[in-house]
Amino acid sequence: MKYNLIFYIAKKTSYCERAVRKALSGIGGEPYRVTAAVTPVALGEEVGDSLRICPLTVIIGGFEADGDENLQTVLSRVFSNSSLTLENMRKLTADSGQEGYIVRYKTQILLALPDSPGDITQLCSKELLAYIEDKVNG
Repeated sequence: MKYNLIFYIAKKTSYCERAVRKALSGIGGEPYRVTAAVTPVALGEEVGDSLRICPLTVIIGGFEADGDENLQTVLSRVFSNSSLTLENMRKLTADSGQEGYIVRYKTQILLALPDSPGDITQLCSKELLAYIEDKVNG
């Protein structure tokens, strides 16, 4: 399964990329494209392109940003203007308190993870990976 990895206002990119690659390799995940975005508009463009190419898009970072650039704010705006419901979204929480999100629409999945390799490893649990594999391949 191919996926796109987008870094959004992220700092620990190489460590986080390794954590994502390791976690997703367990379900046959291979990065198709790795890109970066530093504004909400650029993120929107990257996500839009990604969803047309791959069934899985992973966003790393942006949870620590302030105001309108915060990833939660950006995602809230996007999803408030779509047909997605809470049944399509799930909040993920690491022991450290860091949050992530998984959003599913048909066979497309958007996985938003914090800019922390340890939290990425924890959030990408066997259950989450099995869910992703099932929804993308199902």
